[in-house]
Amino acid sequence: MGIGVSGLMSGLDTDSIISKIMDLERRPIMLLQQKEAGYQAKITALGLVKSAMSELKSAVNALKDSNDFLSYSASSSDTDILTVSAGDDLLPGTYNITVSQLASAQQVRSSAFSGSDAEVGTGTLSIQVGSGESVDIEITEENNSLSGIAQAINDADAGVTAGVINDGNGNYYLTLHAQETGAENTISFTVQDDDGNNSDASGLSALYTDPAAATLTETQAAANAQLSVNGIAVERASNEMDDLIDGMTINLKSADTASPVTVTASKSYGGLTDKLNTFVEKYNSLVDLLREQTAYNAATEQGGTLLGDSTVSRIEISMSRMLYQTVDGVDPAINSLSRLGIEVDDAGHLSLDASKLNAAMDEHPDDVATFFTADESGSKGMAVKFYDFLDGYLKSSTGILSAKTDGLQNSIDKIEQQVERMGFRLQKREENLRRQFNALEDLMLQFQQTSSQLEQQLSSLANLRSYISKGK
Repeated sequence: MGIGVSGLMSGLDTDSIISKIMDLERRPIMLLQQKEAGYQAKITALGLVKSAMSELKSAVNALKDSNDFLSYSASSSDTDILTVSAGDDLLPGTYNITVSQLASAQQVRSSAFSGSDAEVGTGTLSIQVGSGESVDIEITEENNSLSGIAQAINDADAGVTAGVINDGNGNYYLTLHAQETGAENTISFTVQDDDGNNSDASGLSALYTDPAAATLTETQAAANAQLSVNGIAVERASNEMDDLIDGMTINLKSADTASPVTVTASKSYGGLTDKLNTFVEKYNSLVDLLREQTAYNAATEQGGTLLGDSTVSRIEISMSRMLYQTVDGVDPAINSLSRLGIEVDDAGHLSLDASKLNAAMDEHPDDVATFFTADESGSKGMAVKFYDFLDGYLKSSTGILSAKTDGLQNSIDKIEQQVERMGFRLQKREENLRRQFNALEDLMLQFQQTSSQLEQQLSSLANLRSYISKGK
């Protein structure tokens, strides 16, 4: 703290005098602090520029991936009858489909037994579905119950699913369900009975509902799906078909000859359109920010924070030039942003003509993808070039803007060190001034005390002379 000075003896406003002296001596600090504030404002402005450039970089990065530039879609007017899904290379079109019959899998059952644990017999079962390989299943005393036989069949992976059904009237049946639909996928079931007779109603052959004919009872026939597509009769073994219309998978759900279904197939460039719209938005935002930060208002005689900054000025100039670049190996008909519908107005802002873009994609989808995504030595796509350009400015350690920000921060750190040293010196200077003025007050007090003593002595001497004169 400073030493207090009253000014009572001198009559001077010493606090005001010292304050004004210190104000003058603090001017270098104030100038440094103003310079620091300017640097800090530039760092803040550069932060805004870096943020806007990062957003543009993200938009450009999305354009480096062409996977969703083109997408396909398919729709069904009645999903209760059939559903559809689109794959690659779908041809746009409209299809009228009428489903008259679903594909079904054959189901058969055995003769009736008294329970699921009823012992049947031992031997070998042979099961074949359609033209598939025959599978032999050994039935022993360990698994010769109705449920044991069902489990053995399921474990054998014979192309059928086995189960035991109770009809509620005390009858239990072994059931077989073919795993594949289609008229050709019928179940062949034969028995080699250990009792030596494969056609009687005892032992393992008791599974037959007609032992003499060696057959089971069919509860559901194997059938193909039947439908018409744009008036053409079609038959398939499965209710799921991916070979009917190129690029489309159709799943039949129900048959209804009175309800034709309209299936619409289309392709969309929405993925690319969305990416380009984002690019346009982020590019325009960055351009507006750069101009705001480097502008000069003649009316107010005020300039933007980054006015005169050559680094920032180069960003807009470089980006503008990149808008007109071409890519090696791309068809000249679409080898520029302008030919893809990206237009530049007089103010340097971008806009997207979607119809022009769609036309380019219709005619040259592969070239459009190459224009944006090519990443080979000597032939880089527009998005790749733009990304590399932005990345050169934005890298955290070696980027141009990071280096510029670090330089400004170093200047701020040096100013703060200068201010700290000067502040310490000024503190000592103020203390010295207060001591000097205090010493002045002390000296004037001593003068006043000496003057008073002299006045007293002179007065006493005058009184003495007067007394002596009167005595004579």
